[in-house]
Amino acid sequence: MSSFNEDLEKQQTDSNSNDGFPKVNHQLTNKSFHHDDDHIYINNVPINKREFTAAFGGTFEVSAREKTQELKDYANPVPAGLAAFSASAISLGLVQMHAKSVTHANTLLGAFLTTSGLVEIIVGVLCFIIGNTWASCTFLMFGGFWSSYAFVLMDVGGIAESYSSTDEYAQSISLFFLPWAMFSFFLWICTWKSTVALSLLMFSIWFFVLLFTIAQFISSINLYKAGGFFAIFAGCLGFYNMLAGLADKSNTYFIIKPILLPNQPKPEDLAVEH
Repeated sequence: MSSFNEDLEKQQTDSNSNDGFPKVNHQLTNKSFHHDDDHIYINNVPINKREFTAAFGGTFEVSAREKTQELKDYANPVPAGLAAFSASAISLGLVQMHAKSVTHANTLLGAFLTTSGLVEIIVGVLCFIIGNTWASCTFLMFGGFWSSYAFVLMDVGGIAESYSSTDEYAQSISLFFLPWAMFSFFLWICTWKSTVALSLLMFSIWFFVLLFTIAQFISSINLYKAGGFFAIFAGCLGFYNMLAGLADKSNTYFIIKPILLPNQPKPEDLAVEH
């Protein structure tokens, strides 16, 4: 009984200390936080920033998230997909602008089927494996876009001859482009809180597909040329994001640091929340 009373008295003394408020462990609440290029320090305990991912065009991440232990040793497949897309986009854009008086994209059919078609599908599967949903959807769908567009250009199965007139055939191609313009727009709005380079890339992709769609609807060569310009611009931005994903301190002196759009949390912010 005396032991019980002693414990109760001790609890009352502890609870009434600090002017009647319960004691607070200041060592837990007053955390020291700072960071450098490679680490985040909480109470002087270093945490490697590579434990977290932030929005970055080189990885096609559109938001900050924590890496899982199982995914840290996987290579980044995104630069290969960006390179495949960019090579075809630039070549197609040049043809649409009638560069060197070239007006047909027949020499690009192999690239549409293999480089920007097959490679992007493989990259999309790899992005699925590493848990990057947005990148997986983007590369898988655009791999399908380039492949299907190649079938249209190759006139597989006599597609053109199956229409009663060339005008009907031209309008059917515009209907082919239309949902891809919608899809590209939806991808773009998912980058509004990512980085400048990534959002600008997706805007350029959406805009050149949109211009192709409108040009095909109204049979406008000038709009096709304008779409070609934005296709080239999108390809250049794709190569820029590819370089961002490949370049690091081990292989170059030119390191691309992402410029975040407003309301995008940084890796250190994610660490504090964690």
